[in-house]
Amino acid sequence: MSNSPLVESALADWFGNGTTPSGKALAFSVEGGRFKVVAEAPPEGVSFVDLDGAVVLPGFIDAHCHIIPTGLDLQKLHLGACSTRDEVLQALEAWSGANDSPWIQAVHYDQTKFDDSQHLTRDEIDRVVSDRPVLLRHTNGHASVANSAALVEAAVDDSTPDPAGGSFVRDSGGRLTGVLLERAHERVTSAAPQPTQEELTDAVLRAGEEMARLGITCATDMMTGRWNLGRELAAYKEASERGCKVRLRLYAQWGTVLGPRGITPSDLTALTAGMQSDVCRLAGLKIFADGAIGSATAAIYGQFLTTGGNGQLIYEPERLQRMIIEGTEKGWGIAVHTIGDRSTDLVMDAMEASGQPGMHRIEHAMLLSDAQVERISKLGPQITMQPEFLLRFGHSYRKQLGPERGATIKRYKSLLAAGAPLSFSSDRPIVPGDPWDGIRCSVRRPEGFDPAENIDEDTAIRLYTAESAKANGDPGEGLIAPGSWADFQTYAGRPSRETMRSVYRGGQKTYDVRK
Repeated sequence: MSNSPLVESALADWFGNGTTPSGKALAFSVEGGRFKVVAEAPPEGVSFVDLDGAVVLPGFIDAHCHIIPTGLDLQKLHLGACSTRDEVLQALEAWSGANDSPWIQAVHYDQTKFDDSQHLTRDEIDRVVSDRPVLLRHTNGHASVANSAALVEAAVDDSTPDPAGGSFVRDSGGRLTGVLLERAHERVTSAAPQPTQEELTDAVLRAGEEMARLGITCATDMMTGRWNLGRELAAYKEASERGCKVRLRLYAQWGTVLGPRGITPSDLTALTAGMQSDVCRLAGLKIFADGAIGSATAAIYGQFLTTGGNGQLIYEPERLQRMIIEGTEKGWGIAVHTIGDRSTDLVMDAMEASGQPGMHRIEHAMLLSDAQVERISKLGPQITMQPEFLLRFGHSYRKQLGPERGATIKRYKSLLAAGAPLSFSSDRPIVPGDPWDGIRCSVRRPEGFDPAENIDEDTAIRLYTAESAKANGDPGEGLIAPGSWADFQTYAGRPSRETMRSVYRGGQKTYDVRK
């Protein structure tokens, strides 16, 4: 056996020899970045790289995340370790003293960790930082708290009406508290300085490095166009040309393509021209139908325990239906964010009305009845779930929904049993995004969540690989099989984060996790 360095994939030489998770011996060769031959042993007399019995898995595919925000958030104040109001304010004060940025933006703020589950207010933040704008983004990405300076920068005051699909929270006297929900949060966030073109590209490259460390070889951005569609598409294209460590799939916000101020078809064609579809591709459009559980903005049947409300629909049902029908007629696959059961019924109504529900995706679908599970299976849209949420946000779900209803969140096994096309992902950066955390949470759900929805490890891995490829519109990928991408990971023993050795994309090593 030869221990020569990895050969160029174009030579089609044998180079892989290891085992599958079941322990079955495996050998494979690569040509043009794809598996050419997969067999139990290499031919006699052919040199190859001996993987020394390593376990080999396909590269993970994170079919729902936010790539540029992941890279940008690495440079912001992280509040994930703060569990009290005082801890948040102390962290903010320390950060403001050490950083002179014109805006202070924090991430992973979570009021449900506080004893009273009540948000901080602008006045509390003002007492710590008043000389520049401050924005504390909720960990679910659907809400934030701003200080007075940030509201001024966004031209928002007590007389500003709530935007459609959002709320500026006010006290009993009608004064803004600084709490921003959904579209109100987006308005103030948009007033912050936009990243430069180079910063956007660097963010994609940084995010790719971080994900490759976790065995991810393909990632799907689920909100392309947050700042500017043209600039973001250019950043993704440039990052892919500069050797981004992951393949890129992009879902543009519906309004940036089909809205009244959306990009023209000719401009979109020009922006995507030259993208190598294997490594970077505009895959579809994204719509938000409701909010999130942690901020009590998911549209649910019943009420949230902390607010007494039933959440927020981003669009009226008739408008949502028209948007999905228009996208379908123009050939776009639509991915729709829906977390609450009330919202999910409306999303299924709209997809059914489109006449082609199977060409679309439902993102999250966290609260589902038996009837909804069966209906999803019959309609056939791809369902993408994030099992890591149970690990990171379980406290929030119990506070907002109560222990009994919260226990039923994320019905993986029920969906699979009904025949629904299901895949897994992370939604990073709101969670760290290690696929092994998600696998563990789906194989053994954390305490307080219905164990009847547990699935086996082999199935969980498949949902993070081959099934995620299908959700992205890449059927036949995410496999160790002839013709599939030669994206794979090697492990020194039983696959886990601790035993991972190297990650390869297209047969070329993209990251050695031991370094």
